[in-house]
Amino acid sequence: MVAMSDGMEEGRAEAAPPAEGTAPAAMLGTPAQEGRRVARATGMLGGLTVLSRLLGLVRDMGQAAVLGTGLSADAFTLAFIVPNIIRRLFGESTVSAAFVPTYTETLVRESREDAITLGRRVVTFVFCALSLVVGAGILLAPQIVSVFAPGFRTVAGKAELTAGLLRLLFPYILFVGTAAVYGGILHSHRHFLSPALAPIAFNFAAISGLFLLGRHVFPQMPVWGYAIGVAAGGLLQLLVMLPAARSRGFSFRPSFRWRSGKVRRVGRLALPALIGLIAAEVNILVDQMIASLLEPGSVAALSYGNRIMYLPLGAFAVALATALLPTLSRQTAMGRLDEAGETLSRATLGLAMLLLPTTLCLIFLAEPIVSVVLARGAFSARSVALTSTALLFYAPALVSYGGVRVTVPVFYALKNTRTPVKISVFCMGLNIILNIVFTQLFLRTGLARPLAGLALASSVSALVNFLALRSRISRRLGRGPKGSGRAWVGVAASFGGTAVLVWRLSVWVEAALEASVWAGAGAVVATAVASIAAFSGISIALGGRQPRALVSMLLHRGR
Repeated sequence: MVAMSDGMEEGRAEAAPPAEGTAPAAMLGTPAQEGRRVARATGMLGGLTVLSRLLGLVRDMGQAAVLGTGLSADAFTLAFIVPNIIRRLFGESTVSAAFVPTYTETLVRESREDAITLGRRVVTFVFCALSLVVGAGILLAPQIVSVFAPGFRTVAGKAELTAGLLRLLFPYILFVGTAAVYGGILHSHRHFLSPALAPIAFNFAAISGLFLLGRHVFPQMPVWGYAIGVAAGGLLQLLVMLPAARSRGFSFRPSFRWRSGKVRRVGRLALPALIGLIAAEVNILVDQMIASLLEPGSVAALSYGNRIMYLPLGAFAVALATALLPTLSRQTAMGRLDEAGETLSRATLGLAMLLLPTTLCLIFLAEPIVSVVLARGAFSARSVALTSTALLFYAPALVSYGGVRVTVPVFYALKNTRTPVKISVFCMGLNIILNIVFTQLFLRTGLARPLAGLALASSVSALVNFLALRSRISRRLGRGPKGSGRAWVGVAASFGGTAVLVWRLSVWVEAALEASVWAGAGAVVATAVASIAAFSGISIALGGRQPRALVSMLLHRGR
């Protein structure tokens, strides 16, 4: 199979159906070829994810500047939280767990026409189900506000404004939920560009609504312009993917045959994944509840620290997991479990080589990073101290979070959604217990600010989650290719050497930050680049063939 130069060209190459008599296995390359495919897709997805995250940061900064923390800001926050929760529960993650593996198996083992038929049925079902949710939400908006924000009734006009914004934003669920299924279809066809552009289009629409509509059309109540921009952004996410889907033979025609075996299988796979996502939402809720009982600013500081940590996680782990799922689904559909194990092993090693030096930077440079990114306006020195504490205790789990992201798709590819859910629910209980234990520990000993206990509990739970997942999956896929042991020895040595380097450079970064914010920003970036280069160099010197191949693949994006 010839490797294409980028994700777009590869998508075009696979747009045409295979020639008559072509075996389904021809759609699957060797492990090396699949590795190059994943590297190309991850490179493109990583860059676009970083751009999307940066635009999201601009959107948050603009929202704070225009709406502040007054009545409109509270109303919009609540009105957007409700559809966002529903989006997370029924959107991308559930689609990845249930739809993509089934669609990919149909595409590989049967035919493109059968896969497209399945796609039409699922799109029709999701569209109809979400339409009912949207209709109910619009009708019951005042009651929803009363349940989620009973205190809004004590401020004149606040509950009414929130209900109006909620009615305007509820269609967002329909757009992004349907877009998630289209994204799964395109991922199964190994086209990653359009789904990666969708959140960028959303952020542009939201920012335009905030600054253009809010300033020129709704100058007295800019929150309405912002809400219109957000709703339009949800529609844009869907529209961006329609041309790419049509070019791959998928055009939407309603199909109401939902009782077919494949649609039922998607539903059976989706239910456990949904339970796991609910467990994650409970974790977030408990963290916020406990943080609200600690010193003022703890809730916001946890959110800011988590957001900074997720920037490299989104750039590397989320992009890699998205790129891995179609390849793993093809390998498992063809019964090539040994190759799936090799793919996972190489992906985990490559992820560690990127995230371990990043972890060291987040630990040793937590305060300079927070200062460079956030310290302006109302973000005081106390805010920097709180947020850098949260980041410091979140950072050690960066590799664990990334490992979970790339391991769970293997279970999805094997159509096993129950095991990740069981482990997720166990870790949810563990996180709640550790929240209380660690918070009390820091309150009584004063070793760190109390909110550090919440971040540390999340880190330990993430590590347990990762180790449990890898223990279970290794029973199915084996331990990985030869040479893995030496490669990981090189990684361990690289971690020690890079830690010394970043620790020594941290003094220079702090001095540069005292000179100016721009000098500090340059020093942080230079240290991050130096840490990744040093880590890669030591790994290549001590780790043997695998690290060399991975670094070459990452540098050249598989060309």
